[in-house]
Amino acid sequence: MATTPAAKEREKQAKLKALRKELDQEIQEQLEEKNALEELTGAQKFQIESLREEDLQDPATAKLVVEALIFASSKPLTPAEIRKVTKVLTVKQIEEIVAGLKADYQQTGRCFELLEIAGGYELSTKKEFAAWILKIELQRKARQATQSALETLAILAYKQPLTRAEIESLRGVDTSGVLSTLMEKNFIKIVGKKEVPGRPFMYGTTEKFLEHFGLKALVDLPSIDEIRQMVDSSVKKDDLIGTKKMVDVPQNVSDGTTEEGASPEDASEGVLQEEGATEASQETEETTPSESEGNA
Repeated sequence: MATTPAAKEREKQAKLKALRKELDQEIQEQLEEKNALEELTGAQKFQIESLREEDLQDPATAKLVVEALIFASSKPLTPAEIRKVTKVLTVKQIEEIVAGLKADYQQTGRCFELLEIAGGYELSTKKEFAAWILKIELQRKARQATQSALETLAILAYKQPLTRAEIESLRGVDTSGVLSTLMEKNFIKIVGKKEVPGRPFMYGTTEKFLEHFGLKALVDLPSIDEIRQMVDSSVKKDDLIGTKKMVDVPQNVSDGTTEEGASPEDASEGVLQEEGATEASQETEETTPSESEGNA
C-alpha cells in the first residue's frame, strides 16, 4: 500500500516535533549546567572547566570515570545520566564498561558488587557481609541512644514530673523512643497525669535511677549553681591551646644582654656576689653580740 502525501507530511511533522523537543531539552540542560557552574567557587569552577572530554577516548580512563560516577552516586545511576555527564561515551560503550567492571569485581573477590537496579547501576556490599554492617550500625545507634537517654534523664532529674511534650520542648527533638527505652530499663516511670486537656502522662525517675548514679535522694544532685561554677572555673581547651605567654620574661634580657650590655653570665655572677655579701653580713651580725659579751 502506497503512502499518501498526507501520511508523509504527518510523519515529517512528528519527526520535527520530536527534534524540537530534543533540542529544547538539550538547551534547558545546558542552561541549568551553566547556572550551576556559576554558583561554584573559584577552585571548583576551575576543576570543572579543566575537564577534557577527549581524555575519555582512553578506555582505561573512561572505565575509571564511570566507576567513580557510580561509586559516588547516592542512587542507581542510569546509562543516560552517565552519558549526559561524559557526553562522548555512548550508551553501548557505557554498558560494555559496566560489564567489564562486574567481571573485575568477581575475579578479584571484592566485598561489593555492581547491581542493576531500577534501570541504573549501583555498587552494593555482598549479602554475606550484611551482619557485620548491621553490627556497626547498631553500635552507632546505641551511642546515639545513650546520649539521648542521658539528656532526657538529666531533664527529668531536675524538673520532674514532666510530660513528654514538655521534655520535647526542652530537648527540641522527639523523645517517644527514648522514654520507652528508659521505662523498659526501669530508670523512669509514670507518676501521674497532668490536669490539662488530654491529661497526658507525667514522668519521673525511679529508685533504680538513684541506685545507678549512686545517689541517696534527688537532693544529692549538684545544684544548677554548682554546675555553673564548675563550668566557669574549668579551663577551656581552646584557651589552654591558645596560651602564648606561659611565663613573664623580663624585657631587659630579651636580647640576651643586661641593661648595661653585660652578658647573662656576668649578670648571674653579680647576683651570686650579692648573695655572698648578704650572707657575710648576716654572719657578722650573728657574731657581733657574742664578741661584745666576751668583752664584757
